[in-house]
Amino acid sequence: MRDSKSASKPILLLQEEEAAKMPLIGFTVFKDKLLDGTKTQTIRKLRKRPIKEGDKLYLYWHLRQKDCEKLGEVICTKAFIIQLHREYWFGKISLLILRFVGDKSIPRWKPSSIQETAEIITRDGFKDADEMLAFFKRYPLPDIFQVIRWEKEN
Repeated sequence: MRDSKSASKPILLLQEEEAAKMPLIGFTVFKDKLLDGTKTQTIRKLRKRPIKEGDKLYLYWHLRQKDCEKLGEVICTKAFIIQLHREYWFGKISLLILRFVGDKSIPRWKPSSIQETAEIITRDGFKDADEMLAFFKRYPLPDIFQVIRWEKEN
């Protein structure tokens, strides 16, 4: 039953609004870590409607493929914006993560500490920065991403 506020909105627009409240997140790597709970975060390109703390997330393996499998439903516990950079130091490629600390009117970026960088890398399922950089080579860096963390629903 449609309420009075939604009575004037087209059905398709209502479906889009509902879909925005039900973010689907698809994975193609780290299935075992997702299932055993050691991967509790993902790093994604920033969405038109960013995920917020408290959002219910639907995790899928091979989303939009024939072997699609629902892995579970979780609640977003933390969401923040980062920039990923490839840095070149003395012939070695290294990872630099900047965290967004400003607001829309005054954007400011702060380098992540060594501990925060290590936490982002391991919570996302990577063993080290080199493995993470290899995965993100498909993206031209620097670029802006959203870190999304979750806990299983009780």
